[in-house]
Amino acid sequence: MHFRLIFLAGSIAACGMPAALLAGEDVSDMNLEDLLRVEVQGASRYAQPLAEAPATVTVIPAADIRRFGFRNIGEALQSARGVYTSNDRVYSYLGVRGFSRPGDYNSRILLLVDGARSNDPIYDQALVGNEAPIDTDWIRRLEFVPGPSSASYGGNALFGIVNAVLWTGADLNGTRVAVDASDGRGGRASLLSGGRTAAGLDWVAGVSAYRQRGGDLYFAEYDTPGVSDGIARKRDGERYLKSIVKGSWENWRGSATFSQRQKDVPTAYYGTVFDAGGNFVRDSGYHLDLARTSTLADALDQQLRVHFGHYAYDADYPLPGVTNRDLTRADWWSAEWQLIWTGWRNHRLLTGVEARSYERIEQRNFDVSPRVDNLDDRHQGRTAGIFVQDEWRFAPTWLTNLGLRLDSQTSAPTIASPRVALIWHPRDEVTLKLMAGSAFRAPNDYERHYGDNGRTQKGNPDLRPERIQTREAALDFTPTPTLRLGIGRYQYTLRDLIDQETDPADGLLVYRNRDKLAARGWETDIEKMFGGGWRIRGSLAWQSIDQPGGEAVNSPRRLGKLLLDGPVAPIGATLGLNLQAVSPRRSTLGGVAGHVTGNAVLRQTQHRGHGLWSLGIYNLAGTRYRDPLGTEAAPLDSLERDGRQWRLRWELEL
Repeated sequence: MHFRLIFLAGSIAACGMPAALLAGEDVSDMNLEDLLRVEVQGASRYAQPLAEAPATVTVIPAADIRRFGFRNIGEALQSARGVYTSNDRVYSYLGVRGFSRPGDYNSRILLLVDGARSNDPIYDQALVGNEAPIDTDWIRRLEFVPGPSSASYGGNALFGIVNAVLWTGADLNGTRVAVDASDGRGGRASLLSGGRTAAGLDWVAGVSAYRQRGGDLYFAEYDTPGVSDGIARKRDGERYLKSIVKGSWENWRGSATFSQRQKDVPTAYYGTVFDAGGNFVRDSGYHLDLARTSTLADALDQQLRVHFGHYAYDADYPLPGVTNRDLTRADWWSAEWQLIWTGWRNHRLLTGVEARSYERIEQRNFDVSPRVDNLDDRHQGRTAGIFVQDEWRFAPTWLTNLGLRLDSQTSAPTIASPRVALIWHPRDEVTLKLMAGSAFRAPNDYERHYGDNGRTQKGNPDLRPERIQTREAALDFTPTPTLRLGIGRYQYTLRDLIDQETDPADGLLVYRNRDKLAARGWETDIEKMFGGGWRIRGSLAWQSIDQPGGEAVNSPRRLGKLLLDGPVAPIGATLGLNLQAVSPRRSTLGGVAGHVTGNAVLRQTQHRGHGLWSLGIYNLAGTRYRDPLGTEAAPLDSLERDGRQWRLRWELEL
């Protein structure tokens, strides 16, 4: 029924659209012919046309982020085929091709910012919600590359990578101011400025701040007469501060980002006292990135890159009679050198080395008063990788991409990650890709060493790395300049999955390797452009995971997407409509029902000298749907998502 509703909405939009809506100027930043020539950087570590990338890359431009009112990276990625999100009111989680373990912190997705790794070395987390290290106003485009990418980037890239390409000063050429107001007594302000000087210095600087007090939340699991009425009162607040400085001059480029986000926890996880004050988590950190590109000889280019990172996690847990505190600190640096040689006819050869040094990996847990130390774990670590990749056009319409990377690290044996892609591109309208590859994720320090002295959790230093093998085929067909069709088939096998469970011997949470699981699925999508700038996109995904012990947790078998946008000429605005359908999912103890949700954003296109206004309504129908939770949230098994929300936004370009 859910998917019939989406297709019905698509038919109405495509066939019954009022003539007045089809009038007006084209507000799209690109048409389908332009899309075929878009260059992406994330798939192969260098810029290449979308059709020649060894993956089915989805590009989400800044225009779509504004049109559909995506408030964070996770919301934007949810528009891609085969991707879904969940939220536990602390973090946002990505599901890709039917796989998402509640509470796993997106450790199997690699987040890149302008090509630089953003995942921290303790939790391996790719932060994509409000907790992300960057603001959506800074993003020029998002590149989502599904499938294994360890052949290029090493660990964590099991189910894909997300590359956030940020604005340059030449793109901005001025200052942009944005102010948001939303329900839940929330507000946000953003300032972004950039330009290019006569001397050739390209610069960007920006800052964003957000605060929301949050409302009352009801949890039936805590509704116990004489103990609690099940209402967490004003325990869902959030605030963040983010800043960026970025520049380039001649062959040099660099950036510095800082972020700090604090979130109140209303769910009383890890056995904390329900509706108690002072239950919060705080993520903060900075990234410094410096790179230089140069030409060594004809057809031989090099890039040198150095990256410094710092991550801090602080959390207070109000337990019965005592406040428990978690502190995590990580400092690391990485260095990377790569060469690209095009001197061999019809080949583009890339090779390089990468090293990372974790100077501080520190996890501490203690009771505040009276002081009792439960964990004081300190480590250092090293990783090193060498990679090679050859893009070979062996015939006018045939291209192959071969890659191999070897990674060595202190917490895992040396691992080889191969990738191969065969691409047939007989003309602009047709592209066929056959792809296969493997990827890995080494157990992180949290999984191996975290324990709180027998209270809730213990470590497992004997964990083995996860390994995935994927095979995939994808066909993209553009029969007319205004119609594009895509279909893909994949299957993967994941061995030694690291999953959290309760040890029956002592009742403590612990991470352990599980037996292999296998999955397969189909993904289809369609995009159609109409006169007057209207566009409709839809996708369907079918996926199935086979694993010992029954159906996988938080794994919908079907996903449906429908996005419609275009100009509403009489009022000088654009309308963006975004529908999402998710089939039922299993939770740890039971299951959650399927659901359909929709968002609508009406955005001005004519400045009139006073900036642009937009109004977004999220979860239009106020659908009451739930996401599965991890074992740390017991007695909660699933969590209800927000009902209808609104956001009023004002933007001004100077």
